[in-house]
Amino acid sequence: MTGRTITGRAAGEASVKGRRELAALNDALTLAERGLGRQTTAALMARLLRVAAMFPRSVDDTLMWQVTDLVTGDDVSDTVKLTLIRMGWASIVQAQYRAHGLRMAAAPKCRQAAAA
Repeated sequence: MTGRTITGRAAGEASVKGRRELAALNDALTLAERGLGRQTTAALMARLLRVAAMFPRSVDDTLMWQVTDLVTGDDVSDTVKLTLIRMGWASIVQAQYRAHGLRMAAAPKCRQAAAA
């Protein structure tokens, strides 16, 4: 039996890119919920899956497959699909908050300048 070693970023905090993608997904979901977004629910779900891949310890794969099946199917309305995607986004944010607390998605240089 072989195991893999968790190194660097996987063991520590999420990358700045991951946090930015999470924030951008929030913006896209907010626009879609207000009826202003131009992205389909399938495109938003694809973005959620990409963000979930950046935070593998925050999301259970089986949950994401179930949400994906609901979002891509015709069984529920678009507002329910948006709610399911928002719930997936919120679960990632909550897991990251538990692991790392609140952090800005800004680059490290911006944080250093703000601290000075």
